[in-house]
Amino acid sequence: MRRAPPLLLLSLLAFPGTVATGPPFPTTPPAVPTPAPAGQLQRGETTYVLACAICHGDRLEGVSAPELDGAAFRALYRTLPPRALHDLIRDTMPEDRRGTLSPQEVLDVTAYLLHENGLPRPQGELNAETLDHVTPTP
Repeated sequence: MRRAPPLLLLSLLAFPGTVATGPPFPTTPPAVPTPAPAGQLQRGETTYVLACAICHGDRLEGVSAPELDGAAFRALYRTLPPRALHDLIRDTMPEDRRGTLSPQEVLDVTAYLLHENGLPRPQGELNAETLDHVTPTP
């Protein structure tokens, strides 16, 4: 016959109702709800800072590459679906290391840039299935 570990026996003696009612504490911590868009925007900002800001500026103002904020940027991308910006980033950025961003990083940066410019984007987290689900505003 197997013997119960001493700590288990001690907890049974200290909390006799535990056997009948279950453990006094949850066995796994409860999940903390984090809105998907907030998580994606944070990841997008982090990726932007690490991979894009050196050329496009810390505040999207443009340094050695075009600005990613401002009236001209918003006017262009307001009339296009998010896929246009996504595909541009995926296919051409970072300029000196094209194709090095993962598919998720491209989605995250796209969501971040759309958000920072107040441009339309799908509800929830931007993903491959929702890139075309936003009706651009004229």
